Amino acid sequence: MSRLSALPQELTIQIFRLLEVGDKVRLSATCRQYRAQLAPEIFKTIRLTNNERIAQSVLRAVEAYGEYTTRIEFIVHCGPHDEITTSALTPAAAKVLQGHNTPNLRTVSLKFRFDFDDGEEWDSEHPDAVMGMSIYIFEGVETEAQILEREETWRWRALTNETWQALASNIHVRELIVDELIPKGTSAFLTEEFRQFLSRLEIASFKIFGTDNGAGWKTNTVWGYVDFLEKMDTTFFHHMTGLKHLAIHAADPLGHQPVRTIQLSLMPDDLPLLESLKLTRCFVGPELVSFIGGHLNVLKSLDVKECVSGGEHPYEVDDCSWAAFFDAIYEAKPALTELIAGDGSNVPLTNDETYNPNYQLEDEPEDIQDIRWKLKADPRLRLFGYGSVDDKYGMFFLDADTNEEKFKNGDDQRAFDRLMGLVNENAAKAKQ
Repeated sequence: MSRLSALPQELTIQIFRLLEVGDKVRLSATCRQYRAQLAPEIFKTIRLTNNERIAQSVLRAVEAYGEYTTRIEFIVHCGPHDEITTSALTPAAAKVLQGHNTPNLRTVSLKFRFDFDDGEEWDSEHPDAVMGMSIYIFEGVETEAQILEREETWRWRALTNETWQALASNIHVRELIVDELIPKGTSAFLTEEFRQFLSRLEIASFKIFGTDNGAGWKTNTVWGYVDFLEKMDTTFFHHMTGLKHLAIHAADPLGHQPVRTIQLSLMPDDLPLLESLKLTRCFVGPELVSFIGGHLNVLKSLDVKECVSGGEHPYEVDDCSWAAFFDAIYEAKPALTELIAGDGSNVPLTNDETYNPNYQLEDEPEDIQDIRWKLKADPRLRLFGYGSVDDKYGMFFLDADTNEEKFKNGDDQRAFDRLMGLVNENAAKAKQ
């Protein structure tokens, strides 16, 4: 009977590439030869949680094969009543995050998995909070002393802090992915070690946590949440002096608009080396224009496809329409070589298509069908989204009527075309 080990090495490698990770792990356990061949791929990405058994197993793996690890994915679990201990983060997980055994590590992905919607108390007796559950966990604006006090009282707060502390000492990380950034301060954020960690990053992605209280009120209606997000500049961005690529995905929209504004915390003097910026669920507006104005020669790619405009408002000084946004950027003459905007998933032309799961395009009014036909006939045409945040509940609504009106008006398209002319010209020069 033929043996796999008797096959030519080139054919064996091709077979290995077809296997799932679990199959590779099992095959690697059959002999030393396969272990040596498969180890670089098996241990390229390490996944762990703060569970002691899992963390110990992963630590043993990186102690033996950590030279092959380029990515760590860490999921942080904690319940509201988990007992506070001397060390909330298991020592094994801390050692893995610190990176002593992974000299070629480049990327760390963090996910904080806390079920704040479980109806339990996650905080209590905070002087500025009505209660310690749901969105009200984020109600109070905390001082440094209050942050330290909460970390000494609640395990999830201590665990969050110790996770950031362990990661801050890792000198190898160049890419940080935060899935569900919890909008709470930590003692780690105030340390010089954490700021040095930020300064070494080249790529960063923040997906910001957001929820509601079950009765409609969103996290953007509580001041602690707003305060944290508006200070992301001083907590994160101001210290990210080596960052080249940034992505921000907001749960509750960021950026200037008439009510429930959470300022987009990007300052013109920050992120001096930034080459690409991607924003999702944000408002385009003056603060973004100002940021781009501070990065005219370095920013090459801007992705605002999943962003919206707050539109024009009679009591607002600034015109925040897409046309005004595009024109302001054009006048600044940036060195952009890529602009991604329009035709995102946030541009409905009817209210029914947003809320009716059985919506049929063929049932649309004739003028809407005409718009669809024009978009299909001319790929240069774009739909640009408009929306707003409810003053009472903080809920985000897309404005189908304004989307239709603005497309028919044509000002947004004309401003976009003019700016794209500049972007294409820049891209052509860059290739020369």
